Amino acid sequence: MTQAVLFRSINLKEYKLIKYVLLYVLMSSSFATIMNDPSFVIGAKYPNSISEGSRPVMTKAMTPDENSFKGGYNKLLKHIMPAPDQEDAGSCLFMSHTGTVEWWYSKLNKRIRNTEKKNLSERYFMNLSKEGLDDDLNYWPTDMIYALNKRGEIYLNSDYPYAKGWYKKAGGKRIPAREDEEGAKYGISYSWMSMYQDLTAPLVKLPEFEREIIFKDPSENRWNVTTAPKDIVTKIKNMIKKRNAPVIAIYNHVGYWHATMIVGFNDNTDSKNCPFVSKYDKLMNKRADEINVEASEEEDPKKKKKLLRKALKFRKRGTQVATSLATDGGCSGKGVFYVRDSIYPNESMPLYDYDPATDGEEEHLNAPVILREYEWAEQLLNHAYQIYPL
Repeated sequence: MTQAVLFRSINLKEYKLIKYVLLYVLMSSSFATIMNDPSFVIGAKYPNSISEGSRPVMTKAMTPDENSFKGGYNKLLKHIMPAPDQEDAGSCLFMSHTGTVEWWYSKLNKRIRNTEKKNLSERYFMNLSKEGLDDDLNYWPTDMIYALNKRGEIYLNSDYPYAKGWYKKAGGKRIPAREDEEGAKYGISYSWMSMYQDLTAPLVKLPEFEREIIFKDPSENRWNVTTAPKDIVTKIKNMIKKRNAPVIAIYNHVGYWHATMIVGFNDNTDSKNCPFVSKYDKLMNKRADEINVEASEEEDPKKKKKLLRKALKFRKRGTQVATSLATDGGCSGKGVFYVRDSIYPNESMPLYDYDPATDGEEEHLNAPVILREYEWAEQLLNHAYQIYPL
């Protein structure tokens, strides 16, 4: 059964069951323990491109409890809009940027109530990139906001939603397709196609934005680990307080680069033995083992060699993190960042309907905030910057 047929033939309950069975296989015996622990949430990080791989990585994130915000820097939280699960679109940079713009829009319009916050269109921002508005940027991982500046406006998500649909490849490009067309696929990659030209909905006027870099990896490498300055936590905290505004962070998420928003911090919150960083070496070695299996089945000598090099790189970075963490004294046990992410759907959140014409593709919105230990920033971040209106 193809993925396309799967999405069209099962209901939501069956879809969730299949999803969790697959999660169980991927997470092994630890899955049940984690799923029964409300202090953690499970998320799937998909590759951003074919070059990164083909399978998702399952990870867990700490979720806040009633004590997580006591004594913390909580000023930013009231303006946060939760993101839909990005799934396999490779859209994390646009999720974090759109989330930051939503945050500023709410803050700058102080009379807006929670029910009136503007849920802006990640898809529109994604389309601008596909249309080449970022072609002249000096360095797109930190400068993408300048592409949005060229338009100075954006659609509401309700008018131009982050969506799933049918598409196919023609001439190297995605185009809309019917379900019964040869080569048709169904999924979130549908959102990369520009289909707003005939919209009559009003656009939301935006201020012009600037960005200030806190740290950029010396090699401009979005996969690097252990290159952040030792005081990166302090630098990020100071920048958050400087403008009372979020910081965007890019880091190596178990082999895939990932972008997310840091929206506060708490020096006193229990970091629960640093679950992300303390398991990082083990997860990277597991990924390396999987890549080695793939290499053993590859007949093309060049592709086999490339896969083996990739596996070695995963092991090297895992060892780097483990060694650096131990050298720095291990997990401190205290201190977390509040993070707004796009890969951790939470069952306590409303369902997001990617395709009103179809049943079964819905998913819960992401948790508004997850927690990441300070060591996550110290060991894994390779870029950090703040976007702000002029």
